[in-house]
Amino acid sequence: MTEFTNSWRHFRDQMPVARRFAYLDHAATAPISGPASEAVQAWLRQAAELGGTAWPEWEESVDQVRRTAADLIGAAPEELALVPNTTSGISLVAEGFPWREGDNVVTLANEFPSNQYPWMNLTGRGVETRRVPVEDGRVDLDRLAGVCDVRTRIVSVSWVGYASGWRMDLGALVSLAHERGALVFLDAIQGLGVFPIHVGRVGVDFLAADGHKWLLGPEGTGLMATTAELRRRLRPVISGWRNV
Repeated sequence: MTEFTNSWRHFRDQMPVARRFAYLDHAATAPISGPASEAVQAWLRQAAELGGTAWPEWEESVDQVRRTAADLIGAAPEELALVPNTTSGISLVAEGFPWREGDNVVTLANEFPSNQYPWMNLTGRGVETRRVPVEDGRVDLDRLAGVCDVRTRIVSVSWVGYASGWRMDLGALVSLAHERGALVFLDAIQGLGVFPIHVGRVGVDFLAADGHKWLLGPEGTGLMATTAELRRRLRPVISGWRNV
């Protein structure tokens, strides 16, 4: 008990917000940790005092973040992209996927808008978004499966519902989608940092999450992951010096 108590106190000491609040709103926006705050301030000092001479150190820091994030979700570093937010990760797939007219995406009617609008925006390309009703926050996987057909390319749902707190059975979700020839996109923002996940073992095809909730990071820090094979199928939405 003493070891647990000391560990808990050590963690609590790393959270400046705990000096003022019993903070329970991580599902909206979490307070960043002391070490994260110090890292941001250190970068600002370097940017002001060293300018571009600090670039090699920044480059190594980015690579380390990618490796750490990949370890967190059970992916290889080359399978992971650093993105500003969950919406960016979803949009990279929604806009880059090789759709054909008549294809459809299946999602839930109570998904956060970030996991609805990028798919709904594909209407002009002949792609239908099927939004499955959810009653009392409880997801009926049989109902979701019943909406899928041979033209369903992606099933996109949240790991944990942002309003209901409903946690998806990932094994069952992946099985029902793959059995119907569809890929799985997981909006992991409400679960990552609380529950463990290994994308390779569970079979999730795409994953995106932001760092400003349970990962205790600042706004503008997110990740998106997919396999090398699926990445080759995506059309780059933005071309620049860093991705060519």
